Amino acid sequence: MTAIQQHAVTPSGSFSRLYSTAQVGAIVDALSRRAEFPYEMTYLGDGSEMWRDGEAPSNPAHASMLADLDTLLTRHAEQLLALAPLSTPVQIVDLGPGTTRPVRGLIRHLLDGARLAGYRAIDISAELLELAGENLRTDFPDHAAGFELCRGDFTGPDLARALAADDTPAHGGADPVRFVILAGGTLYNFPDPAQVLRHVRRAMDDRDVLLLTLRIDTGVDRPPFMDQVSVGGPHKPQQLAGLDLLAIDRSWYVTETGFDRSRSEVFVRARFLEPVAVTFDVGPEQRTVSFEPGDTVLVWRYLYHDGAAVAEQLKRCGLQVRLFEHGRDSQVVLVAATPAR
Repeated sequence: MTAIQQHAVTPSGSFSRLYSTAQVGAIVDALSRRAEFPYEMTYLGDGSEMWRDGEAPSNPAHASMLADLDTLLTRHAEQLLALAPLSTPVQIVDLGPGTTRPVRGLIRHLLDGARLAGYRAIDISAELLELAGENLRTDFPDHAAGFELCRGDFTGPDLARALAADDTPAHGGADPVRFVILAGGTLYNFPDPAQVLRHVRRAMDDRDVLLLTLRIDTGVDRPPFMDQVSVGGPHKPQQLAGLDLLAIDRSWYVTETGFDRSRSEVFVRARFLEPVAVTFDVGPEQRTVSFEPGDTVLVWRYLYHDGAAVAEQLKRCGLQVRLFEHGRDSQVVLVAATPAR
């Protein structure tokens, strides 16, 4: 049998323009050590455009769930305000704002009640911050100029900047309460959500409220891939953006969607059909990551806990659940938590 010739490739020109030397090194480490392209890195450049284009799902059930996630904060705005002292102004700190759809209704509610002390967002993607700014200017033309959009990594030291105290005098002289928001399941895309939670908790003040919107496991209406890996999908085009940037042709692998019971994670991965070697320029040196037929690379993950596990995880990270509300779809929830005392 004739051996299949190895495909030797280098990342696309877009890759080198998008990522710093440190980020390239982090991507190489993730590929070589845990066989994963970090999904958060796909929100930059062309990847962000694919992510934006993919926001209109063709699956009606998925569209309904996204709509539910986008309206949870607004529907429960008064319950959230009950967690803050009466009439206290509220500053929103949006971690990974994306399109800002989940928070715009809450911003409007706070403006209408003269309770908004400010809005600040932080994201690693300049492109998504630009999109966020466009949407905010459209919806809030009289206020968006005062909103802050910061480029940075909130899982690292940049979080301190996002949660820095505002020098602007608050309404009536009262110090604002901060709603620190991780919307749309952002938290559960990370390899170690608990590490992110602990990092956010350490940066929070006692008066801050952490708001999460998530999809949880209710034990019913589970998709077939929860029991058996599905080949060829379902997946979103943007979930393959990382491999595209590495110049790995989509015909060289198949996609698989499944559920890892040991980690309680839904995943999308690429399983290689042909051998591939990708050579990276990492500063002054070159590093090569090789894949053989049958090897896999994780391109997307989502922690799939039930409600009790979500609450327990928050407790272990020093946070106390104050509000836990289901959406119209019972798999969609809003969780509000404050630092445990």
